[in-house]
Amino acid sequence: MKLTLDWNCVIEVEEGRPQANCVTELIRFHRLGRFEVALLAASASENTKSKRFPGNATVFKERISALGWQDLPIVPMPGIIGLSYWDFCYYVDDVEKFERDRDAIWRVIAPSIPREPIDHLPVGQQITDDAIQSEELSKWRNTWCDVISAYSHIHEGRDVFVTNNTRDFQRNASDLAKLGMLHISTPTDALAIVEQIRTA
Repeated sequence: MKLTLDWNCVIEVEEGRPQANCVTELIRFHRLGRFEVALLAASASENTKSKRFPGNATVFKERISALGWQDLPIVPMPGIIGLSYWDFCYYVDDVEKFERDRDAIWRVIAPSIPREPIDHLPVGQQITDDAIQSEELSKWRNTWCDVISAYSHIHEGRDVFVTNNTRDFQRNASDLAKLGMLHISTPTDALAIVEQIRTA
């Protein structure tokens, strides 16, 4: 079984939140070779605390190393200019299919948030790397990261998406299941699934 940890699982452990022990237990089982637990390449594009785009993957790598998780596999993401890092992404062959699949996920997770970044900028401002990485687009990037995280998980055929973002994921679980995201769990629920399989 392949489990995918989204970025809030990292924050859960960094800040010692209530489900931190469940996350670390999942990783322990990974290291025992019982299950595969991976991080998302899309997490490296998450906003910094200043609400800006990180600009490179160094911050992500440093935070993962600080937790001792540098051995965990990375779920790759589609390569998107200005928002992804070459070491963590792959070239999209069928762009039209990718856009259809991405948009379908976006409609489920964030139907009220326009998908095009230009719609979040002042009239007349052009889309450039600086603009797309600016604080003005921080809310759009949050949604974009959620959508690309879901897309990456589905694209790689993984089994359980582990997240505490119940508003966007668990609340929309039935619609996301139709798109291929079959199991969405909090760290606590994911650990219960792993324990049940392990002792069966």
